[in-house]
Amino acid sequence: MSDKLEVVKAESQLPSVASMLQAVIQQGVTEQNVAALERLCGLYERMQASDAEKQFAAAFVVLQSEMPKVNATKAVPNNDGTTRYKFAPFEEIMRQVTPMLQKYGFTVSFSNRYEENRLVETCTLQHVGGHKRSNDFAVRIGSGPPKASESQADGAAATYAKRFALTDALNIVVEHLDNDARIEGATITPEQAAGLRERVRATASNEAAFLKFAGANSFETISATKYAMLDQNLRRKEKVS
Repeated sequence: MSDKLEVVKAESQLPSVASMLQAVIQQGVTEQNVAALERLCGLYERMQASDAEKQFAAAFVVLQSEMPKVNATKAVPNNDGTTRYKFAPFEEIMRQVTPMLQKYGFTVSFSNRYEENRLVETCTLQHVGGHKRSNDFAVRIGSGPPKASESQADGAAATYAKRFALTDALNIVVEHLDNDARIEGATITPEQAAGLRERVRATASNEAAFLKFAGANSFETISATKYAMLDQNLRRKEKVS
């Protein structure tokens, strides 16, 4: 035990990188010590970055343990006014997670770029210690909701991408509490069916295998309760394609 204590004591008496850096600066920068100064600066920056990453990881573990499950509250109606399915809007997700982010020193920011026919939304999660991590989510730009203008379609795609970039970055679970669609046996909308078909082909997926996985004979007969699952499955494929 005493040997271990001596080692700890000896290590605690070693000069820190910051103190060595300060000592070199106090002596004055010369041709002889400029190389040592550069190496010390690089070492100091790497140590600071490593400490910031450790702080991020520790805070993120606690954040995950307290992150609330987000409820799907926004209803998407059928033509007859009944509820087809529900989802969690971006604004609602932010409202629920912001207090937790602030509590543990995190902020989120977004940026986007266009790659061919895709809009790529980047969610950057940054900790007060300085370390940050980014997560991309890409969507194909379609025609948007029925009767939407081009700008509205772009806005809908951006919001959709931001929502999933955020939930992926924070590993958020969205709970679907209602079972209206299951009781009514509702199917997805024609627009959703067309969108799934296009995405299956764009990812070079096997259509027959996809429909078997969906438990349907055609895209138009896919159950509305399975849309979120199928959408997520395609999103994973689109990330790597």
